[in-house]
Amino acid sequence: MTKRITVESIARQLSIIILCTMLCLQVVAQSATTSTLSLSLADAISRAKESNKLIGVARQEQLAAAVDLAQAKSEVLPQLNTGLGYQRYTELTLYEGLFGDASHQTKPPNANAGNLNVESSFNLYAGGRQKAIIHGFKLRNELAAIATEETEANIGLQTALSYLDMVKFYYQQQIIADQVDRLRILSKNIKALYTNGKVTRSDLLRADVMLSNAEVNQQASINDYAISNQRLNVLLGVDEQTLILPIDTNALVIADSIRINGLIQERAHIYSLLKVDKNIDIQQRQIEQLKSFNLPSVSLFAGYGFNYPNNFVFPPRDQTVGVGTAGIKLSYNISSVYQNKNRIRAARVRTDGLKQQKEWLQESVGQEITALAIKHREALNRMAVVKTSIEQTKINYHIQNTKYLNQLSLLTDLLEADNLYQEARFSYIRTNINALAIYYRLLFVTGKFYQNGI
Repeated sequence: MTKRITVESIARQLSIIILCTMLCLQVVAQSATTSTLSLSLADAISRAKESNKLIGVARQEQLAAAVDLAQAKSEVLPQLNTGLGYQRYTELTLYEGLFGDASHQTKPPNANAGNLNVESSFNLYAGGRQKAIIHGFKLRNELAAIATEETEANIGLQTALSYLDMVKFYYQQQIIADQVDRLRILSKNIKALYTNGKVTRSDLLRADVMLSNAEVNQQASINDYAISNQRLNVLLGVDEQTLILPIDTNALVIADSIRINGLIQERAHIYSLLKVDKNIDIQQRQIEQLKSFNLPSVSLFAGYGFNYPNNFVFPPRDQTVGVGTAGIKLSYNISSVYQNKNRIRAARVRTDGLKQQKEWLQESVGQEITALAIKHREALNRMAVVKTSIEQTKINYHIQNTKYLNQLSLLTDLLEADNLYQEARFSYIRTNINALAIYYRLLFVTGKFYQNGI
């Protein structure tokens, strides 16, 4: 019996050792796969511009638009066609009168026939249709370039906002860590006072609750930092296990009012307005293309071929004949006068709709730019106020802490002073990050994201 118990104990110990070894190996493997990447804000934006998958999709679409334009230009070249054919005829059935006596004979000179030919045509005039088509594809290519630039700026903005979130959570962790340290010291002091009978158990429990809440907030801030890190990894196109370390935590400069006023004055490169202008131009080229169907078309044609048998003489001879042709062709589709009428009208209605959309976009974008400028000015004013509040709440906290330890005030007053001090520091960080975020949003909305040294 003793031997059996010993074997089972050894087996359990071995199982525990194996489990611990596997866990250690897993931790080591995870540590080995985790890489660290130190980036400034400008580096992060530049990396996203080069590696983001959505930007890659936009560039592929731009490339496809360029290929479509090249194809449209190639349509003006002469059209060349060649053909080769062979056929064999059955015997001819000949009837006397109306389905009278029948007789059969071979098609003269024999039952075989064939041809080989080359044809060419060149469009001289088609009402400006091809020119309108080429111009339309050129505008689509320019529209794709604008869309690519907008996508790059949008990804740059998202990268900047994610980076700023990480900076915000970086400072929040420091602020919360300071609060945790303060509350731990306070809890220790209250325990000493409670042991000496100076305070009630209620103060002791309340201090423990505040400490627990601060530790929970500390973990939440760590989780928020990790989430922002993962979001930034996706934008940068790096491995999800990569740990991003922002190195611009003390180097970010908030734009002043002069720079903001300079941004909002120039509105010539707003992406939404550029795109709607291109769409209006594309629609106008569509109208020109439709109108071209109401005009005649003129083309040159030429060809050369070999035919067997020789059907140019009668009766046909057992000969292969080579012959060429050349000429000019004038055609006009009379039905286009009434068939194209509604198509042109619909295109004009769509053009008018796009012009109305442009007016709405001008008002909407103008309102957004004005709102961002107001919020930026508000953030600058708030920073000055909050900076003063930090000093005031800090002094107030030290006063309340001294008074409480000397039994001259309640714990509620001290905890309220701590919360005010903490909230003032949080507000200062949020206001700074908010001012920076507003600045980058303004850069994106005004189309100057990559024109300001980013």
